[in-house]
Amino acid sequence: MGFYDHLGVKRVINCYGTYTLIGGHTFSDQVRAAMDEADRNFAWLWELEEKAGERICELTGAEAAFVAPGVFAALSMGAAACMAGTDRDNMSRLPDTSGMRNEFIVQRALRDFKYDRSMTVAGGSLVEVGDEKRGCAAEELEAAITDKTAGFHYMAHGTTGNWASKECSIVPVDAVIEVAHRNGLPVMVDAAFQCYPKDGFTRYTSKGADLVAYSCKYFGGPNTAGILLGKKKLVEAVALHSFVGQEGGPGGRLFLEAEPGKMHGSVFRGYKMDRSSIAGAVASLEEHLATDYEAIFAKARLKAARMTEKWSKVPGVSTKLYDVGTVPDEPGRISLHIVLDRNPEEVDDIVKELMAGDPSIWASAEGNHLVVNITSFRGLMLAEEKDTETIMERVSEALRG
Repeated sequence: MGFYDHLGVKRVINCYGTYTLIGGHTFSDQVRAAMDEADRNFAWLWELEEKAGERICELTGAEAAFVAPGVFAALSMGAAACMAGTDRDNMSRLPDTSGMRNEFIVQRALRDFKYDRSMTVAGGSLVEVGDEKRGCAAEELEAAITDKTAGFHYMAHGTTGNWASKECSIVPVDAVIEVAHRNGLPVMVDAAFQCYPKDGFTRYTSKGADLVAYSCKYFGGPNTAGILLGKKKLVEAVALHSFVGQEGGPGGRLFLEAEPGKMHGSVFRGYKMDRSSIAGAVASLEEHLATDYEAIFAKARLKAARMTEKWSKVPGVSTKLYDVGTVPDEPGRISLHIVLDRNPEEVDDIVKELMAGDPSIWASAEGNHLVVNITSFRGLMLAEEKDTETIMERVSEALRG
């Protein structure tokens, strides 16, 4: 912690979740070793990306794969590939898409996150279909197709949970793919946290989705990396639109036949990645697919039992364990809810008090519940074991007020 102290930055004990604003997740020894090796040794990034993609395909069964600087960037480059393809002149004109197909169809009821704005970075525009309360029908999606349509965007997180409470009808990904492919158009799926259960990595490509993006932070990889799976032709185009495509190398090594040394003018030149992020993406995926998550959950339950024993002794407090599979959209979550005989504003004050300490403890409030998440909603253990006693003592102090 010396460098944090040097900067005056407080360490965060994570009882909150796998979120970008606190850096995603921490690395296992296996992932850190792969990243350290990459940091210590130069590599031709075009080749590193190429070989990383091949390994990811071995692990997932995808036709092609690419490591991108996160899901938003992956889908932004995917949109560019759908609009400009590998035409050098069109690539160099982005984000000017005049004369190109540049519209992406989205269901209005799936726009809560606004992450589909990734489609607009390279000059695309969104065409909203349906209603956020009523939903959408497949016939409406098809009717929205014009000679300007470049593809469809599908937010995979919008099929249950908050969306279900709207009592609206969402066109499922299978039907979206059917409509799109019947009209010769691609479908891009934002599956950022569909990493656990593990069949999430085949769920959409097996249905025929053309590009599917996942965030590495949700399976223990770098916060700065995402993987893009999909059809070979589109993924190869994405590589050319990426930062490695700008200066890819000799013409004979490029996916696109080109004059040796001639640059592509990629608009995504600034979306760079370190060698370590690419290595970490692959190493974390390997580890994730080999992980026995039941063993992680067993440890999490033991930790929850210790916390329950401690906090149940505080007057006016009871606890409730939410185990794996009990929270919609959160199949890997184990969380302990501390139920307080207080109003929600007082619980919010406890959350602020915990955050204000040093180290800062991040938890959350739901009504009169103080929520301490032990695993992320994708099954990863959050706070390290060495911090358990600190959590128990600090929360106890805050509860006693």
